[in-house]
Amino acid sequence: MKKRVLFISILIWLSGVSVFAQSNPVLFQPLTWEQASLIAARENKLVLVSVGAVDAKIQKSIQKQSELTHYMLKNVVAIQIDVNTTFGKEFEQRLLMYPYPTFAFFMPYGDLVGVVAPDKVEQKPNVLREVFQLAQKVAEKKKKNSRSILFVDTDIEAAITLAAKEDKKVFVYISADNNQASLLMEKNVFHLDEVADLYNRNFVCLHLSGEEAVGVIQKNQIKEYPAFLYLTKKGKLLYGAEGYFSEDEFITNGNKALQKAKGIPFEALSDKEAQEKAQRLNKWIFIDNYVDGREHQNIVDTVFTDPNVTDFFVKHFINISREGKQARFVFTAANGEELHRVIKIDGEKELLNEAKRVVDGRGMEALQDRYEGGYDGASFVEEYMLVLSRAGKKKEASQVAMDYLTRLLPPSLKEEKYWNLFNQYVVEASVPFFEYLLRQRDELFALYGQEPVNGKITALWTAGAEHFVKDSSFDEAGFKAYAKQFKKEKVENWRQTVRHARMSAAENVGDWKTFIVLAEERWNEEKLADAELYRWAIKINEQCGDEGQRYKMAQWLSARVFEIERQEYLSGRVKIDSYKGFFKKLVSDLLKE
Repeated sequence: MKKRVLFISILIWLSGVSVFAQSNPVLFQPLTWEQASLIAARENKLVLVSVGAVDAKIQKSIQKQSELTHYMLKNVVAIQIDVNTTFGKEFEQRLLMYPYPTFAFFMPYGDLVGVVAPDKVEQKPNVLREVFQLAQKVAEKKKKNSRSILFVDTDIEAAITLAAKEDKKVFVYISADNNQASLLMEKNVFHLDEVADLYNRNFVCLHLSGEEAVGVIQKNQIKEYPAFLYLTKKGKLLYGAEGYFSEDEFITNGNKALQKAKGIPFEALSDKEAQEKAQRLNKWIFIDNYVDGREHQNIVDTVFTDPNVTDFFVKHFINISREGKQARFVFTAANGEELHRVIKIDGEKELLNEAKRVVDGRGMEALQDRYEGGYDGASFVEEYMLVLSRAGKKKEASQVAMDYLTRLLPPSLKEEKYWNLFNQYVVEASVPFFEYLLRQRDELFALYGQEPVNGKITALWTAGAEHFVKDSSFDEAGFKAYAKQFKKEKVENWRQTVRHARMSAAENVGDWKTFIVLAEERWNEEKLADAELYRWAIKINEQCGDEGQRYKMAQWLSARVFEIERQEYLSGRVKIDSYKGFFKKLVSDLLKE
């Protein structure tokens, strides 16, 4: 019976269309939503719905436009729906919170693709054609799309953990109840292939609403919905946006976050080009002079990609990265004059603090000018020592520390503050302080512990060995006499200390044969990390031209690679943080002719 009624209804509608050439046909037909959808699907049309009590005179104004009516009949199946009926109330949800009365275009059985208010149609009936043409484009695009953003069913902490595991970023979509922009994003944007592919490929996607979103909303001070947060795999905010976005805008937002996630945008510029650009943009210059290896890669992955670091360095600096023989971070003025340098940083906060020194006028060169000008306040001198030490200028920091402590006399070492300064910065103590350290060691043991005090004594003995290197030659006899003092003074682990000192001297004069012999002794007798072996190999590769010594180092590295791989085989797990790859590359470099 239902099929018969539907068949008759369709015949009635078709008969009306067949005579439109003889008279101005009726646009809106007495069909149900299901019937209109069936016809529209079969004839590849859209469904035009007059929703609610649209003024009859507006519909008449459309009917008077014969050409418009014929055009619409050719492209849509038009019906009317009374929202006061049971079906009308259910149908209201399809409007995605657009107010009615309205004219709305739908895909057959499905999505809303366009709306236009009746008063606009009354003013200009042809606007109905214009909105239809836009709706048709939206519908054609929707037909060609089959994928959607895939949201994980979890909380934000678990999403961050998953992102770190999958090496992705985190995309958080925050919606609100009864929010039209949220509904439109979900219906018209999230289900587009290009959007889905970008977000699913690069992000762990999370949808939050209601109670589960409260904490995130407060933390990020969200004021409008929907809201979108783009986070690093550590959970730090890369980019945030609020409100409705078109497909292109939404893709742009995702790409902005991905671009920012790459970190500081280093440029390949010469010194002259960098200075010209810095002067033009009124910025400073930051130069990352790096030595390729795991340590630098870790900085690239965790420090340079931190959003706060990226924002600050993009705002204030022209950023350059260059591979070299010595790792250091250099900050210069726009004219190239060095203002500050650091040889090592421990995390993103430290790098930010060093950069802020430059911006605030507290870089190494500025502090040096103040110190040489006679400024010697206690807190300033302590800051200056720290800056010199972090710049790799340990001897200069040591001299400043000794000048400062000398005024206080050796017994000042019994005060923790001054002991800490002495222990941290002094690499070459004056005779009175060194003798005090040796003679009063038991008293200092009681204050600070035996290990720290003995460690400082050993370090000072080792540093003293540098005096036997002069004009690229080594005073072997003098060093042997010096070494006897180690034993006489009962320096803890004096044999290891002598070996360390002798190895340092060999490096300073380029005696690589002795260096490798001593390094191998250390490796076999002391528990050393692969990082130390890597550091030695870098020195040999960069500074030693003796093929025999290069070959020995290559053999040593190859043996270590074999051992790492053997351990991986036995455990059934590959250590992704091992030095195996770096060792293999160095073996190749060492054996090159």
